[in-house]
Amino acid sequence: MKSSSSLKSCTIVFLIIAQTLFCYSNKKTDAAVQSDISEEGVMLQVGEELEYSVHYTIFNIGKIIFKITGKEERNGRTVYLASATMDSNPSLDWLLELHVRFYSEIDQDAFSYGWLSEDSTSKKTTYRRMIFDYEKNNMYFEWGEKLNSGERIQNGKDTIKITQQCQDGLSLFYYARQHALEKRKKDIPTFIDTNEVTTRINFGVENTEEEIDALDYPIDVVKLTGRAEFVGIFGLTGAFEGVFSNDKAGIPITARLKVILGSVRVELRKWKREGWTPPEAVEKD
Repeated sequence: MKSSSSLKSCTIVFLIIAQTLFCYSNKKTDAAVQSDISEEGVMLQVGEELEYSVHYTIFNIGKIIFKITGKEERNGRTVYLASATMDSNPSLDWLLELHVRFYSEIDQDAFSYGWLSEDSTSKKTTYRRMIFDYEKNNMYFEWGEKLNSGERIQNGKDTIKITQQCQDGLSLFYYARQHALEKRKKDIPTFIDTNEVTTRINFGVENTEEEIDALDYPIDVVKLTGRAEFVGIFGLTGAFEGVFSNDKAGIPITARLKVILGSVRVELRKWKREGWTPPEAVEKD
């Protein structure tokens, strides 16, 4: 039998990932710098599905699945409908059972129009929602409980002033992909719920290669590193790094997060994207 400290560590790490990867919204993103991959239909592609496994030490503690499910036109902008799901490993249900759903409406430049999260346990489902009203420079935030009938019971709400186009946690995932091939540093004002903090990302740290279990060859990738300048729940240190496919799709291949109890690795396991094959690394002279 595993020690109680090891089992508790698995629970803590999964909760850290849930907050770290998805609970952010950028208040003052710089729209002036755009790379060639921001062309509509290149990075954002309806029908794309990406599945990742999540590992803590020797444990596979769960999986994350990203999808782009549709698109529509709004006021001259193409808005994509994206979702992400995070589920704990069923074999750990006796220890933890986490099911988190995220939904975002993202325009062609990877800015958010709205974000919704649903966090389910065996007892209840809670939700949080952000709606961005750029005409009034407001972000409307609410939280509450979702009943089995689908009805939402609001427990509270708030209005936050914003000055520019914004990111939520899921759109930030796509924003990073959008700029993965650039070489620059970016300080991103970030919301954790209604608290503004800073996330620093160093794009284009190096061109390297990465191996994953799903392929029998190394992938040509570009690396970014970063740090969240805050202390997260359960001792998140703030340091992270990730590697993205070195092409216009900018598919995240792996990510690593440092936590007070060690580190977590997130790895691409399955993918569905029309016309995309992970680029093979070429041996350098």
